[in-house]
Amino acid sequence: MRELPLADIWQRSNAFNAYRGDHWMQAPCRDCDEKHQDHGGCRCQAWLLTGDPSATDPVCSRSPQRGVVDAAIAAAQDPAGGGALPLVFRTDAESRRLAAHADAACAAPD
Repeated sequence: MRELPLADIWQRSNAFNAYRGDHWMQAPCRDCDEKHQDHGGCRCQAWLLTGDPSATDPVCSRSPQRGVVDAAIAAAQDPAGGGALPLVFRTDAESRRLAAHADAACAAPD
């Protein structure tokens, strides 16, 4: 934004253009009747939970990685888990801390 106008970044950058349209979508999104309504789900969520921003959003029931979300829901509902966590307002630092924690939680066991 210091070197180019925002309009140029939005309209011409490879990062934004990579996810325009539906050519980038993987199955099952590519063949889904809902793709023009949900646009393949959230790219940030897909990246955080799968490590691949072009993956099907794991929140979708059709996602091959849906188990990651189901496991998180089950863990949150487990009474042995210690109850609800405190509400944390999002800041850049807090987002990075949570993302690092999510990476560790989603990593394959040694």
